[in-house]
Parts: sequence; C-alpha cells; structure tokens
Amino acid sequence: MNVDSFIAVDLETTGLQPQKDFIIEIGALKYVDGECVETFSTLVKPPISISRNIYDITGIDDEMVADAPAVSDAFMDFLKFVGNETTLLGHNLRFDYSFLKASAEKMGLPFQKYGLDTLTLARKFLPQLAKKNLETVSRFYDVINPRAHRAFEDAETTAKVYFKILEEFGTENPEHFVPKEMQVKIKKSEPMTARQKNYLLDLLKYHKIQVEAFFDEKGVSIETLTKSQASKIIDGIILQYGRISRRYS
Repeated sequence: MNVDSFIAVDLETTGLQPQKDFIIEIGALKYVDGECVETFSTLVKPPISISRNIYDITGIDDEMVADAPAVSDAFMDFLKFVGNETTLLGHNLRFDYSFLKASAEKMGLPFQKYGLDTLTLARKFLPQLAKKNLETVSRFYDVINPRAHRAFEDAETTAKVYFKILEEFGTENPEHFVPKEMQVKIKKSEPMTARQKNYLLDLLKYHKIQVEAFFDEKGVSIETLTKSQASKIIDGIILQYGRISRRYS
C-alpha cells in the first residue's frame, strides 16, 4: 500500500459525540505520490444550532452555514471525492473517522477505510513535545496554519506535518507509516421516544411551522431522529419560538 497515496481530512463538528452531534465543515486534500492533485471543502448545515463554544473555537456560526448543504448531501459529495481511495490521513483521525462512519451508518452506506494518524506518529517520534496537538506539532516543524480549527486548513497542515515526520523518521521506521484498518464502532443511539415525537409535532403545529419543509431544510427525517437529536431540536425551537402555551389544546 503506497503511503504517499491518501486523502488528508479534517472535520469541524457541533460537539464530540458522533451519535448525537453533527458535522459542520469538511476539508480534504487528495495526494498521489506526495503531490496534492485535488481538494474538497464545504460547510455543512446541521439540523441543530451551532453553540457559542463551537463558534468561539471555529468561527463558524448558524449564519455561515445557512445556505450550506445538509449533512447527508455533503457526505455524499465527500464520498464522490474520495472515490476508490482506501487511506485517510488525519490528526487524531479516530475522531474525524467516527463522524464519517456515523454519517455512513445513518444513511445505510458502507464506509471502511485504512488510516494514518499524525497524532500517533507524534506520540511515537516526538516525545520531547509537551503537547502533541496539531498546533504544537506544526509549530515544531515550522508549518504555518493560516486558519487553525477550520477543516481545510487543518487537513492541509496535517498533510504537511505528515511529510515532515515521514522525511525524518520514515526510512528507518517504515512499519510505523503503513496504513492500518480503522476500527471504530459507533455507539448505538436510542431512538426518539413517542412522547418526544408527539411533542415535537405539537410544537411545530403550535408555531405554524410546516413539518415537511422544516425537516427538508434541516436535511434529516423525523423518523430517523435519535433521542438526543430530538431533544436538541426541541430545545432549539423553544429557544427561537417559545414554548406551547398552557391555553393551547
């Protein structure tokens, strides 16, 4: 397997748990024989609001993703970009891969790749660094990241760091640069309860929000919502429109 043929990828997300959080940005670069031959970048509109904490980290807010493709559409575009490539590169790749895997499972699609992880390589070959995050490792190698915590720039920085580590340590340690099959199991989420579904539908009706249009806009189906996703959507509607009046029946 050619270690110089891979797709460097990074995601920004609404949180840390793929079973209930969502992708808000995908950045990827395709490398063949050490050269970048194609790139991919898209914002993604999640079915829930982006928190202030995520905005503070990424600079991405609800307004920025208002016209972006839904998660399912963005993921399909990413799969087309990936094509037949079997190897992904990332920094803490397991995190990004878990969200990609969760997206595939929600859509009933197969998704199994091999991985190279610059975090793993940094832990192996750069013990002198107090931290092994992408910012610290890239600074160590004088790799400039123009927009940290944005998907495309982080993916590109990861690739540059990978080639630096490969150049320094690859010849004497080739076994550490062989892609390994990703082993990620997504924790099964509880489905939305009947009570949640009824309350969500009542909430939409009370605020005169068209159900079909509401879920089309969010790119999800009400029938596939998990318990935690339904809670987040309900909270978002209440925050924006208010609760159901007790006088409503």
